[in-house]
Amino acid sequence: MPNDLLLPTGIKSLDEILGGGLPVAGNVMLYGEPLCGKKPLVMQFIYEGLQMNIPGIFVLTDYGFAEWKTMMEGSGWSLAEYEKNGLLQVIDCYSKQFNPALVDEGIVAYVGGSSDLSAISMQLSGLQEQIAQIADNHRLGFHSISSLLETNQPEAVFRFMQFITGKFRRMGTTAMYVVEKGMHEEKHVKMIEHLMDGVVEFQEDKLHVRGLIGASPSWHKYDVTDAGVKVKV
Repeated sequence: MPNDLLLPTGIKSLDEILGGGLPVAGNVMLYGEPLCGKKPLVMQFIYEGLQMNIPGIFVLTDYGFAEWKTMMEGSGWSLAEYEKNGLLQVIDCYSKQFNPALVDEGIVAYVGGSSDLSAISMQLSGLQEQIAQIADNHRLGFHSISSLLETNQPEAVFRFMQFITGKFRRMGTTAMYVVEKGMHEEKHVKMIEHLMDGVVEFQEDKLHVRGLIGASPSWHKYDVTDAGVKVKV
C-alpha cells in the first residue's frame, strides 16, 4: 500500500531504502565527506521533482549558476524547459562576490554571499510565495549549509535554519541540505541535525538513513554515475 505521508523522490533505488520516499514537507540532511556524492544526489532530487511537475528551488553557495547548470546538463538534466515554465528558481550566493554588478535575471536571484543570511531568507520567502500560487508543495536543494557555518557564527546559522525549516514545513517544502563531514565541530553538526526529520549519511562507498520511519537502517553501497546516484538495495 502506498504511504500518503511520503513523497517519492523519483530516484528509484533511493525510494526503495526510504520505504517509499521522503516525508511530506520533510527536512533531510545529506552528511558526508567532500566528493562522496552528496552534490549529485541533491541535484538529482531537484531534477526528478521537476520531471514530476514539482517546482524546485536550488540555493548555491559554493559555485555559481553557470557552473551549476553545466554540471546539471553534463548529467543529462536539461533545464531549458523549466527555466521557461517557471518551475525552477535558483538563489546564487556565490557569483556576486566576484562580480558585484550582477542583477537578478530570469530564474536566478543573486545574494552577495553566504554570510548574508537575511538576504538569503528574504529571497527564499519571495520565491516560495510565487510557487505557492502554482503548487501545493515544492522541493528545495541547499548546497551547502557548511558554507554558512564557515562564514557566520554557528548560533546565527542555527537561528536561520530554525526559522526556514519551520517555515518550509508550513509551506509544503521537501528539502535536502548538504553538510560536509570533517569541517565542523560535532556540536554544531548536531545543532543542525536537531532540526532535521532525517539524515542520509555517507561513508566511503556506502550510505544509510537515520531518523526516518520505515527507512532501511542498513548501510547500502552506492555508485555515483553520470546520471546521478544509484543505491544498491
